[in-house]
Amino acid sequence: MSSEPMDIDTNNVSAEEIKNQANQEYKAGHYADAIRLYTQAIAASPSTATYYSNRAAALTMIKKYKEAADDCRMATNLDPDNVKAYLRAGKCHMNLGNLDEASRQYQIALSKDAGNAQAKRDVYNLQQLGNYVGQAEMFMKNKQWGLAVNSLDRALSFVDSDAVPFTWRLWRAECNLGQKNYSEANRLANELVRMDSQNPDALFLRAKVLYMQGDNAKSVAHCQESLRCDPDYAKARVLLKKAKAMEAQKEAGNTAFKAGRLQEAYDLYSSALEIDPENEGTNAKLYSNRAAVLQKQKKYQDALADCNKALELDSTFTKVYSRRAACYMELEEYEDAVRDYKQLSDAEPGNREYHNLLRKAELELKKSQRKDYYKILGLGKDASDSEIKKAYRKLALQYHPDKNAGDEKAEARFKEIGEAYAILSDPQKKQRFDSGVDLDGGMGGGGFDGANWLMKKHYKFFEAFAFLFIFALSFICKTISPFDQHSERHL
Repeated sequence: MSSEPMDIDTNNVSAEEIKNQANQEYKAGHYADAIRLYTQAIAASPSTATYYSNRAAALTMIKKYKEAADDCRMATNLDPDNVKAYLRAGKCHMNLGNLDEASRQYQIALSKDAGNAQAKRDVYNLQQLGNYVGQAEMFMKNKQWGLAVNSLDRALSFVDSDAVPFTWRLWRAECNLGQKNYSEANRLANELVRMDSQNPDALFLRAKVLYMQGDNAKSVAHCQESLRCDPDYAKARVLLKKAKAMEAQKEAGNTAFKAGRLQEAYDLYSSALEIDPENEGTNAKLYSNRAAVLQKQKKYQDALADCNKALELDSTFTKVYSRRAACYMELEEYEDAVRDYKQLSDAEPGNREYHNLLRKAELELKKSQRKDYYKILGLGKDASDSEIKKAYRKLALQYHPDKNAGDEKAEARFKEIGEAYAILSDPQKKQRFDSGVDLDGGMGGGGFDGANWLMKKHYKFFEAFAFLFIFALSFICKTISPFDQHSERHL
């Protein structure tokens, strides 16, 4: 590492001597020191083209291509036959993305020295670069984002990867947005805005990323900033209008939902979904919100459909998994509910609510896999005592052995109905059945082993009791006409 160079007294040292010292620093890789010395040489002799050309070479090494291109222009103005300066200018303009100007500089160099091998290589590379850039533009126009990225990557192989032209950075961000790689598009857009906070293209791209992620309020702000920088920016004006419309419609739907005006909320969310089918972020929220309306209306199948649409648009939308699981629970599709609650619990291991919901769903799944006494009686799980009794009487009469002589299936059904009624008509047994304590593992898999043993023992006792009860009931019914009103009243 060189020590910080002292400014040379140009009164005692010639410009050429300063240039020679600068050349030594350049060869040693001390480009900043070389640039300082070349600057002193230029100050001592501002009409010497070589000093500008040499400083351009040093500036190129530290990736200051614009300043280097300016020095090359000064060098060629002072010395129109300086082929090195034209070649350096061509390289600078390639790295700046100014392909037409790079081509012009190389052509001048060849006109001065037709056999220059370096110039021929640079022209060939420039042609390749131009082809890939043209392909990238065509693919982007056709929304073939993967092909566009491939062509852009090939183009970037010809320039300095640490100093990619601003326009090409914009293209890369736009391709990521087109591929729905929102996190990377967001990172690149933020980077571009930091590089140039007054660039309308960068501000518009940032607005578009926010819009696609469903953050309409911030998208509106960036569109407005883009239009402030360029009032004639048509794309920003169109996006601004859409973002405002979608946000207004969504908020109106939210207001109606909170006020309990469910049909109005449903209609507002549906209208908002028609504004822009490509706005995946907001549309995912709209489908989720509409699912909440349908859930309130107990239209669980329709709510599930909207939850699925929301997740198709945004698979990371946590709230939708919770909402979908709740719909599965209402529809008694417990395996699906367990799957969604498990995904939520795995994603947020510290969330106690998700853990409890998962345990509840697992318990309901276990309960659904045993004999369902409510279904046997054709009832819902919220049936009242009178509804249980009424259903039992009706079914017992329908499947009574005296009415179905010789029908083994009817007899089995009659026994099953009696078993169901014996459980559901007894408050303690019903409570145990409803809570799931009769399942192996107790309440959802935990529980006390001694309590489990008692539950199992009691359940076996009940089975014996149920058999005796059905036998006695059958005996009584045989001595009484099944069509007698008194008999029916007892059933």
